[in-house]
Amino acid sequence: MTRVERAESEHGTGAGGCPLVSVVIAAFNAEDYVEQTCRSVIQQTYTALELIVVDDGSTDGTGDIVRALGRSDPRIRLIRQQNRGVAAARNAGIAAASGAFIAPLDADDLWDPTKIERQVRRLQQAGPDAGFAYCWWVPIDASGLVLDGAQRWQIEGNVLEHLVEINFIGNASVPLVRRSCIQEVGGYDVTPWEQGRQGCEDWDLALRIAERHLAVVVPAVLVGYRRRADSMSTDCDTMWRFQSRVISALATRQPSLSPAALRRSAGQTALHLASGAFWSGRYLEACRWGARVRPLTLGVRVVPHIVRMFARRILTPSTPRPVVTAGSPMPDEAHLPEPVIPYHRLYGRRWVRQARRVTMRDGASTPV
Repeated sequence: MTRVERAESEHGTGAGGCPLVSVVIAAFNAEDYVEQTCRSVIQQTYTALELIVVDDGSTDGTGDIVRALGRSDPRIRLIRQQNRGVAAARNAGIAAASGAFIAPLDADDLWDPTKIERQVRRLQQAGPDAGFAYCWWVPIDASGLVLDGAQRWQIEGNVLEHLVEINFIGNASVPLVRRSCIQEVGGYDVTPWEQGRQGCEDWDLALRIAERHLAVVVPAVLVGYRRRADSMSTDCDTMWRFQSRVISALATRQPSLSPAALRRSAGQTALHLASGAFWSGRYLEACRWGARVRPLTLGVRVVPHIVRMFARRILTPSTPRPVVTAGSPMPDEAHLPEPVIPYHRLYGRRWVRQARRVTMRDGASTPV
């Protein structure tokens, strides 16, 4: 039995001897969405789970809503604490959890009913070297209307350098993580919140796990990620500072990482922030972040897609878009549009070219 398997055997099992999954929701003033989010958990086809909601100092009815849900489903637990930030809230939930697997979930996002079942199966198939399983997701608005297509990433194995360049996992509600891997790297980093910075906690944790473990993917849309103008992820300046801190620390730990990958990471972050500002209607701010995209070729590659988006808005009548609701299957990816900027194709093609060059170089240097 491996170290990971021994660690997991120490944690609880659910119905039929299946490994227990602990879903951890960090909630702050989430009364508008938290009931829908919780229902998307308790309606999972995988029933060997517990739901731990950490009320991080809410001043609204978040705690009352969760407590009421818990009266009808004993798998739901509420933990209340003073406001200490999302990282500390998730750490508190993990500390109280009993599962061998941890599934973080933002308090306003929604899951497909099969998400946990499919990710548990994929991790079990991959074996103990796989630290987390991710899936595809779509952005939705406050009413659940799908805003864009899904990025169809297919990256598996040793993903660290790819994950440095672009956070293909996407958001906190996507991965299912082995609890032992989270414990191995010390959980979520709370120091940024203590220093007045937060916004990249999930990417930081994924990077630290990817330094030591492999990743696997379930190639299906299983998460609806709520995109709101007032969300924490729209605080661009704070996220930029946090990203710089994360990458600087990673470069110190992993000096063999490609300097080009580190530079592209900053450029992709600037592009992400420009996109977030644009979707929030802050167009001048979007231009400011767009001007910081490096290398320039990255910005050049996305321009045709942005032009195409505006052209479609002007020339093409609006078509009905799917709506994501709690407990219902996510829209099938075959019926979703291509994302406005298909990063999975832009990066995928370049990574394939890089791999070919490395193969040719190594092959050429091998004595015949």
